[in-house]
Amino acid sequence: MLGKDKLLLYLQKRSGWHTAQELAIEIGLSKRTVKNYIQQLRKQNNKILSSTKGYQYISSSSKDNRNSLPVSNEERINFIINFMITNNSTVNLYDLAEKLFVSESTVLQNLKDVKQEVERFGIKLNRNGDFWSLEGSERQKRSLLSSLIYEESSGIFMNQNIIQQNFPELKINQLRTMISNIFKKENIYLNTFELNNILLHFAIALDRSKQGHQIDYIDEQRIVSNNGIGLKIVNQLIKQLHVNFSTPDCQELALVIETDLGNESTVQNIISIETKKLVDDLIEYVWQIYAIDLNTQSFKKRFSLHLDRLIIRSRLKVNEHNPISANIKFSSPTIYECAVIMAHRISEKTKIKINDSEIGYIALHIGNAMAEQITNKQKLSVVIVIPEYYDNAMVLLENLQKNFSAKINVVKVVHDPVQIKYFQNSIDLLISVGSDYIDSHFTTVCISQFLLPYDIKILNLAINNKRHQNRKIRFQKQLSNFFSKNNFINNKNIQTIDQVFNIVSKSFTQQGIVDKSFICLLNQREKMSSTAFGKVAIPHSLNMSAKKSRGFIVINPNGISWSDNNKVYLVIALAIDPNNKQLFKDVFDELSNVVTNINNVSRLIKCNTYEQFIKTLVDML
Repeated sequence: MLGKDKLLLYLQKRSGWHTAQELAIEIGLSKRTVKNYIQQLRKQNNKILSSTKGYQYISSSSKDNRNSLPVSNEERINFIINFMITNNSTVNLYDLAEKLFVSESTVLQNLKDVKQEVERFGIKLNRNGDFWSLEGSERQKRSLLSSLIYEESSGIFMNQNIIQQNFPELKINQLRTMISNIFKKENIYLNTFELNNILLHFAIALDRSKQGHQIDYIDEQRIVSNNGIGLKIVNQLIKQLHVNFSTPDCQELALVIETDLGNESTVQNIISIETKKLVDDLIEYVWQIYAIDLNTQSFKKRFSLHLDRLIIRSRLKVNEHNPISANIKFSSPTIYECAVIMAHRISEKTKIKINDSEIGYIALHIGNAMAEQITNKQKLSVVIVIPEYYDNAMVLLENLQKNFSAKINVVKVVHDPVQIKYFQNSIDLLISVGSDYIDSHFTTVCISQFLLPYDIKILNLAINNKRHQNRKIRFQKQLSNFFSKNNFINNKNIQTIDQVFNIVSKSFTQQGIVDKSFICLLNQREKMSSTAFGKVAIPHSLNMSAKKSRGFIVINPNGISWSDNNKVYLVIALAIDPNNKQLFKDVFDELSNVVTNINNVSRLIKCNTYEQFIKTLVDML
């Protein structure tokens, strides 16, 4: 996609004002280029306002048919592929240009990209003069269609509306109800991902079948049992829909069902011994690396089921799409990072390749357990001082538990302020009830014993302020121990990931922080999944093997080419001592929370000195 198209798409999808600096970083352009593109877009009748706040796109109410056509190169590529598959026809270059309201040269460039895209699925794009056509099997074309629809829904859950938009001739709601009812009769629970994935594949099969396209051969490596649940459900659906599918079609749909089912009722008795042992190993591995306890019955049960199907999918080379993987990575970097190290361990043990979509599903499984433990860690230790009168302390405790159980942990209830001194090393917050007593040694908040709405309001404010203060103090201390002036570079000549890795590895090696294998470890982690989060990268090794825990900061205001075609402007490389793994988790948590905000990145890359960078970073908390 061209820079101008990216800029327009970014403004269209994000209402509100955006500074030139933000747009430059987000799109990967200079501020001057952004301003030039804005002028060009305005000349093309795009309404873009400008003010001291930046730029804002105003959507048009025009009913021009062109509004429904693809605007960006990426959208045109998907449109062309979809058009060629669904119409099963040879297309003419000039007809396409007229249909898309673009020049012939633009369509030619789009067709080059189409060629690269379809080749990933084993499909050829053939040219005969000005005529173009696709050559490939029906199975390959369906796989490509499925991928396109998932890509178009990127960033949101695949849902019934998206499927209906792609197949307007089908009654998707009716089909979804049929699928749900059949699974309910079989006492099988489908989660949202599984149901919509099965719905999408049935919609594709029905649509293609209506056009006279059926899969005409069985892939021996993808065959399912005639007595399995997959074929049983497919046959029930065919009967209700009054359609005829070929045997290979039925096999393919049954395979989708059987590789999707990750629920207890269907596979509890068939989880392999290999999977059970692997889950135990992964739980221990995550504990050693992150000190996160996943050893609960609920996690083991659910994740064992998922992992068993993941291994089967991988060995059958069945792709599982996860449109929210990127969102999980961006919004919950620590959870995603934990999923990456688990995926690496699974790959090592099973010799299978795990892609970003599968990593995203692993993150969904471990997210709840991690979130619960992170919440517990952030609780404040509280001592309550309250006059003794009947059961007033017990009533107040029950009310506090009801309103603040996720935020505080009551260490002790005392009736005499003199007793407070015995807990001075374990108090974050002192709650003084029914009096104006304030202890100068502690953060104190005074409330009534009735915990009225006003009390809840001021207590919430005090808790949030104290948590923020604790985070800031802790983070500042960690930064001073973790970074140094010698490990800070702001240089426009550092333009590639290889340059960054060489500089960081060489510097860390000379300082006795790591050995010479560190650069290989950085590349190993990068191959698993890009360490870029938006416009920032936080590279590190999978194994914590450093002799000291240290960080290295690299800034290039013009951008650095990173893995997976990312462009980053700030790199924070981490080396972790295995005896100090908690420091990695804490620093990674805080850094990722700060730098996933594009406005924060804009401010940080303007820092020319180490002192300025650290001060700005701490102020952002």
